[in-house]
Amino acid sequence: MKSYIAIAIVAFNLSVHAETLSGLCMVSASHSKLRNADSSALLLSRTDCDNENGNCGTSENSDIAWERWNGVSSNGLTQEGAQLVARMQGEAGTLQCSGLVHDGVLSGRYQFTPNEAFVQKMSSMGFDGITERKAQGFLLLDITTAWVQQIKDLGVTDLSTNKLMGLKALHVDQDYIRAMAAAGYPELRANKLTEMKAVGVTPEKVKEASALGFHPTEQELIQMSIFKVDRAFVERMRAKGLNDLTLAKLIKVKMFKLEE
Repeated sequence: MKSYIAIAIVAFNLSVHAETLSGLCMVSASHSKLRNADSSALLLSRTDCDNENGNCGTSENSDIAWERWNGVSSNGLTQEGAQLVARMQGEAGTLQCSGLVHDGVLSGRYQFTPNEAFVQKMSSMGFDGITERKAQGFLLLDITTAWVQQIKDLGVTDLSTNKLMGLKALHVDQDYIRAMAAAGYPELRANKLTEMKAVGVTPEKVKEASALGFHPTEQELIQMSIFKVDRAFVERMRAKGLNDLTLAKLIKVKMFKLEE
């Protein structure tokens, strides 16, 4: 009886480890300005989920390098009617999209199988609750445990699985993190790094602000970038005799268009 129970438990564990996500997929060329060369765009729509519980949905990822794929390429998408099996494998798992090429797009069905070893390693690093859907997102963003460890070693704080995905999606890399720390912002909170990168805050803009006599907080850096409080604007205000305006006041002037 005990041996039967043991076999049943093993079988159950294997079925959990082999659990996959599935649905419809489309692979096409992405002509994004973020890359020097063309890359791929991937659209996934799950059909094995429960809409009522919010587990269903469509995800879109662009700028996936062609070299991450096996079985499909930009040239392959020019072969009308070709039957292709596109496969992407990474530490987080394996995704396969099988279908036909029509009008430059591979359309068909996909399956994603998570890598249990990756989930366990992430758990040992302090990141629990990685679902199959999240593991799929990690694969598409090419998030590895080595990259996660690098981010932790750089001193980035307040990390979570969602924040890791945000950092990776916005290309917050080691060079950016080090440069921001060197520019005087060593408190590297994950959400602030993503906010600053998302609105275009750069170490160069920090240096410009310093040269103008300002020492902005992280939030002020974000506002300066959003409302374009730059050297030209500051010098224009100073040329009008407004030399005593603080950075906070300059931001308000630009925010409410009081210069007009």
